[in-house]
Amino acid sequence: MLPAVCGKLAHPTSRCVSFHDTRANKRVGGLNLPPMISAKALGAMPQFVLEAAGERRLLRAFDSADLPVHFIEERGGYISEHALATFVHEAARSAGQQNIGLLWSPYLTVADYGAWGGYVLSAPTLGAALIRASAVMPFHSSTDRAWLETSGTSARYCYRFGLRSHLAYPDIGFSAVGVFLSIFRAYLGNDWKPWAVLLDFPKVPGFVEAEDTYACPVVWNASRLGVEFDASALRAEATPQKLTGGSTTVGDISRERLGGPPQTLRVQVEEVVWQQLHREEMSIDATARSLDLGVRTLQRKLASEGVRFREIVNDVRVARAEELLTDTRETVSSISSILGYETANNFSRAFRKVTGLTPSDYRKMNSDSS
Repeated sequence: MLPAVCGKLAHPTSRCVSFHDTRANKRVGGLNLPPMISAKALGAMPQFVLEAAGERRLLRAFDSADLPVHFIEERGGYISEHALATFVHEAARSAGQQNIGLLWSPYLTVADYGAWGGYVLSAPTLGAALIRASAVMPFHSSTDRAWLETSGTSARYCYRFGLRSHLAYPDIGFSAVGVFLSIFRAYLGNDWKPWAVLLDFPKVPGFVEAEDTYACPVVWNASRLGVEFDASALRAEATPQKLTGGSTTVGDISRERLGGPPQTLRVQVEEVVWQQLHREEMSIDATARSLDLGVRTLQRKLASEGVRFREIVNDVRVARAEELLTDTRETVSSISSILGYETANNFSRAFRKVTGLTPSDYRKMNSDSS
């Protein structure tokens, strides 16, 4: 028996229907690690801030979250949930927008989530789509989970964000509701409304805006985040037009998202350092800040995995150098500068230490082989 959601919305005979894809679950681990989420979770947020507040404020929000500006256009890899929440918080502050999550919620859609969204929306019915979203959630986030609850004629679709302690959580919650309502509307039309939106946090200033946004009752301080709706909606079928080309698979998601979020701290740090290459600030301070860890805590945890931060930076730099030497015409001196080395000689020594070749020899060897 599930606990009551709240007042009249509680159902004493309700049951929880949980769906899991074992292929996805095997790729999730290290729940004690900082929560990570697909960069695609940014969705239309950066574009909204750009149009509503301007480029300068958007760049300020990215900088505050230690995120590279290329996320305006790209959504590759994983970012920490702390970085995502910090971006949302700074976007609201910079734009002077109270409850910014409510403002952009109607414009967020799972369709922006790449293969993940394509797989969900290619399901034949709404119920199957929600089952798919729950099953492949581990590809989207290391800690977030979604599930379906049913009881008689009532159903609830619920979501739990892995970092609920952040100041931006209400806006994260509003955003999440907007994203999964987009799944419902893909099957039921834009005029469809749930019975109620459930929010697992207290009323915010300007709370009446929530009912205006969702056009339905809003329950605050609910035991979970989600929507309650008529269970008959689960049988709604996709239109033939919507299913055209709908052949996305779990394998497509795995390939797009490199098998899922990082499962060790070392790989998490590597992900952050790759992002820092675009910001030209590869520092342990910025990395610790992005993962919401103290510098000493980060160093201690990395040591327990047998690696130092500097080693990770060197590995990432060399890997990027190999790409630049093979696929671009940048000079060795220019690549050295791009990667943050003080001199080309320092770069050459570091590169040779790892690969056994000078950058020039590496380029020549790969040029000859191609």
